[in-house]
Amino acid sequence: MPVLLMVLALSPALAAPARAAGQSLSLTTGLSTTYDDNILQYSDTLLTVFDSGSKPTHFSIASKGDLVLNPSLALTWESDAGHGRRHALRLRGEGDFHDRNATADYRSVSVLWRESWARGRRLSLGWFTLPRYYLRQLFDEDLPLVPGQTRYRRATFRLQIGTVSWDQRLTKNTDIGVGYRYEGRAYDDAFVERDANLHQGELALGFNRLPARGSVDLEGGYRVSRAKAADADEVPGVTPDDQDLSYSGFVAGVRGRAELTRGKAWRLTGDVGYQLATRHFDSDRPADANHFGRSDLLNAVEVGLRAHYRPHFSARGFFRHEDNAATMGPNARPTFDPGSYRVSQVGLSLEWSGEVWSRGAGGGDQE
Repeated sequence: MPVLLMVLALSPALAAPARAAGQSLSLTTGLSTTYDDNILQYSDTLLTVFDSGSKPTHFSIASKGDLVLNPSLALTWESDAGHGRRHALRLRGEGDFHDRNATADYRSVSVLWRESWARGRRLSLGWFTLPRYYLRQLFDEDLPLVPGQTRYRRATFRLQIGTVSWDQRLTKNTDIGVGYRYEGRAYDDAFVERDANLHQGELALGFNRLPARGSVDLEGGYRVSRAKAADADEVPGVTPDDQDLSYSGFVAGVRGRAELTRGKAWRLTGDVGYQLATRHFDSDRPADANHFGRSDLLNAVEVGLRAHYRPHFSARGFFRHEDNAATMGPNARPTFDPGSYRVSQVGLSLEWSGEVWSRGAGGGDQE
């Protein structure tokens, strides 16, 4: 699916004339610094075990919280064909680098193609890949029990995401959008039962030109994730003994932005957002105590303050808190890790953006 989206996304660019009117190339560089107090989203139960130091083989981190650097680089090509017709292609790369826990570092690449028409109509196609992401140490029941050796192993997966969306203006100050999102997770050989494909439908409403140069965005959707739920030792005709991470649930969010003050060359804006997500796990295996009858409810809130300095620089400070509450099924043991977790993040991001090349309608290059 992601490969198909890439082909669809790049085909208009390949067909575009080399000297389309009004072309430009922009560069955006960014660096954010974030302190995350629970980098692997461990539950209170596991954090207590980690702090005690009683089971070091269950963990591969040096600290539960860490300072995370996130550098990013993006190139955006745009072509204005006139009469509201525009093409845009963006390539972006970024990564997370931890101060004390390099084991959790990762890098990602994304591509976005956007076609725009008059009256605010836009078609967007995107593809994102994360080649290797460390989840945490997980128990591998397929390993033989050997005295002195741990049965906890490093769990990593590669992630690919494909998106397609359509946006258009409803009224002068209102936009509507619909979208589809596909996610594919492929784990390493030790945990192939966790491989999963997710499908998500989305609907969004945007209200612009509100007082204080503000805007409000509302979004909602429904997602279904289907896990492989079986590994190589599956016996035909016998219910697999592996975990089933399949789930379904709703997602919703609201974000508001407003200008607080401005000067001749700068302005200050504030933003606040709230997200809600539900997960009902579909496991029909009573022995799968971690997922059988389980439901999760995630609440997340984020506030930010951004300073813009014309024409290139901006800085944003932010605070984010996530709270995932897991309601376990009837077979969960009292001491079983419930899967609930809390995460707080505080950070500062810096960004420079500017045009590095352009070609006007007359064909002259500018640098």
